Amino acid sequence: MIRTFVACAIFLSVLASQIHAQQPSVPDVMPFDVPYGQSITVARAAQVVQAVVAEAQRSPRNWKLAIAVVDPSGELVYFYRMDQTQVASVEVAMRKARTSARFRRPTQAFFDAMQAAGGSIIPTLTPDLVASPGGIPLIEGGRLIGAIGCSGATSAQDAVACQAGASTIR
Repeated sequence: MIRTFVACAIFLSVLASQIHAQQPSVPDVMPFDVPYGQSITVARAAQVVQAVVAEAQRSPRNWKLAIAVVDPSGELVYFYRMDQTQVASVEVAMRKARTSARFRRPTQAFFDAMQAAGGSIIPTLTPDLVASPGGIPLIEGGRLIGAIGCSGATSAQDAVACQAGASTIR
């Protein structure tokens, strides 16, 4: 009887430690907690877009992109569509930029989360969220001044081009 009790106690102790080990840890620091800054200006947004266009046209590339720059609240500041860009990319670029600004993170984060178990909740966050690479926050001096969204090529190409623009902001 005592042996059975001890065996059960050991089993329950091991089971409890395994259940505890399976629980996800909760970080103390909030991710993507970037403070808001002053909105990007139109002139600065135009410079960011120039860097994206240069990256998209770098030889042998011929990526045709729609490029949107938004303020920290996700409202459009500047838009540029390269010649022969597919029409659907206009709205997608704006939505990528808006998603990135409003959630203060790259749209790649949502793409990655959708690939993980439980990621099916992502589309329920907001109806215009885009979970595709190519939306990047614009952070200057540690503050969010806007975001950029690119669409028209593959998602990976959109992200590379957008990163070229985002890299002009320090």
